[in-house]
Amino acid sequence: MDVQPIQVSTLGDEVYRQLRTAITAGTAAPGTKISIRSLADAFSVSTMPVREALRRLESDGLVVFGRRAITVSSLTADQVTQVFRIRLQLETLATEWAIERVADDDITDLRDILARMDRDDIKKDEWRVLNQDFHRRFYDCARSPDLLDLIGRVWDKVEPYMAIYASRVDDFTEAHRQHVEILDAIAARDTYTLLLRNAEHSEYTSRTVTTALEQKGRA
Repeated sequence: MDVQPIQVSTLGDEVYRQLRTAITAGTAAPGTKISIRSLADAFSVSTMPVREALRRLESDGLVVFGRRAITVSSLTADQVTQVFRIRLQLETLATEWAIERVADDDITDLRDILARMDRDDIKKDEWRVLNQDFHRRFYDCARSPDLLDLIGRVWDKVEPYMAIYASRVDDFTEAHRQHVEILDAIAARDTYTLLLRNAEHSEYTSRTVTTALEQKGRA
């Protein structure tokens, strides 16, 4: 795991931030064993802020404290499917609220994000960040911090598996096509079509990830 020595006063917060980023970005893959001492040495801190950060990550559902080891939380293919279904239900509500408030400036921002994603030389990590930015930017229009917080927590559970998704596709042509259709429905304020496109997009992403997990399990 790539980390940087910390030279700030809020050690626990910074350790938590860096570890959380590593886990949600897939750098620390699901199932990875974590050594408190090794992390403390890598961060150049004592074990206390590392342990505190890991306890916070445990409450986030991102790590598991076992009897003999601490590991990055991992999901089965069935569990990933369930999380995607939960995510879709929350995003359906966010969509219904956001579409009533979306403005032309919001749509312009969404088009800008898609334009930045539609590059032949885009890196997979950059695409994943922009992908989340695209969806979050629209759901921001719902103007419901509580709902966005719930969506964010679900995203955290599935985001490590988006690294699997990015590694499974040859390019992002199909994902871009789906995003364009979603944006067209937003611009038209067509709630029915938008909900349909969102469901198709979620199913496509979930199926890509779960297929990879199932194949890995058989290997």
